[in-house]
Amino acid sequence: MATGTAKMGEGALSALAALTIEEIEIIPLDILPGLRRTLPTGPIQYGETGMVGRSVLVAVRAGGVTGWGQIRPNNPFQADTASSAVAALRDYYGPLAIGRNAWRRAELLRDMERKLPPNPSALAMFDVALHDLLGRALGVPAHALLGGACKDRMPLEWSVGVASVDEMVAEAERVYHEHKTPYICFKVGPAARCAENIETLTRVRKLLGDKVELALDANGSLAVREAIALAEALDDVRIAYFEQPVPISDLTGLKRIRDRIKAPIMADESVYSPQDAARVVREDAADVLGIKLYKCGGLWRGRQIGIVAEAAGYDVNCAGTANGSHLEALAAAHLGAATPNHAFGAEFTMGLPQIAPDPIAPEPVMDLSDGYCTIPNRPGLGAAIDLKAVDKHAIRRISVE
Repeated sequence: MATGTAKMGEGALSALAALTIEEIEIIPLDILPGLRRTLPTGPIQYGETGMVGRSVLVAVRAGGVTGWGQIRPNNPFQADTASSAVAALRDYYGPLAIGRNAWRRAELLRDMERKLPPNPSALAMFDVALHDLLGRALGVPAHALLGGACKDRMPLEWSVGVASVDEMVAEAERVYHEHKTPYICFKVGPAARCAENIETLTRVRKLLGDKVELALDANGSLAVREAIALAEALDDVRIAYFEQPVPISDLTGLKRIRDRIKAPIMADESVYSPQDAARVVREDAADVLGIKLYKCGGLWRGRQIGIVAEAAGYDVNCAGTANGSHLEALAAAHLGAATPNHAFGAEFTMGLPQIAPDPIAPEPVMDLSDGYCTIPNRPGLGAAIDLKAVDKHAIRRISVE
């Protein structure tokens, strides 16, 4: 195992003067998530061709300290892929970062966005590794770089993918009984499946009673009238929130649904950036904004979205499933910990090693109990990287110096 963490003291404090980035290593991995999922828009691809469905590990090295970041681009919700992220890091972001002072974080990330916009997954890989590096250099957790933790623990959420009614009901029941997850969100849509969606949610509510909050996520697969009809049919089920019922660009439709149904509306795919967040707020189109590291560009931009939302009186939900990636789950946990206006459950449950083993960062960092996780408080992200596992699972290793 390797951590590369500096001890707090004169050495760590002197790093504030200059922490020059010396190398960026880009490591696409052959690991695929163990949990295979289907969305309302169709099955997620997992390794059927080339790099599809795989994650990319990034190491940023400066002053004898290494920071690590890992993101799996979530297609079809974004244009950048694992392959394009490798190219963006190798040809654009990596060369731009070499020789720069890692402490000048905002300047560096802004310059990257200007150099090659928009490649949020590639930017997120670097951003997460950068925050891990800075936290390790100072001997503080990454959330301290985002404003500091404002809670001691967070409720977890599980996302149930599209399947038959019996399979979705069984998954929800199993997850609750195994992990006591207080939030369970169900993929719903398209319109042809709405009758099955109603049956699924009704059966789960009857099975689990009021012990768990149930939510919907259509991934933009419904029309306005279809979303309203589905939500109204589930009034007795008491839905905690309805996530992205209509396509990304339809803020008018999102607002029409919000004005008609009881459940809060979460804008997820409609929010990729702080600018998108401002547009949703201006249109008064939702109640909650969804922040996913792979679509916003990492922790720094994610925190900015949270601030935009908080200024307007909105809540946010930080996570993404982090399916099979402990590092991605930890990054989301640090962001959620530093976000006072975080609502509902943290969706990164699938990335926790207690749930889905991860050879790259196998040791648990956060304790799980009764559906809640503790806040990570080790330096950086807090993970110990298994360097032998990195060697074993690396498809190739690309060094930018």
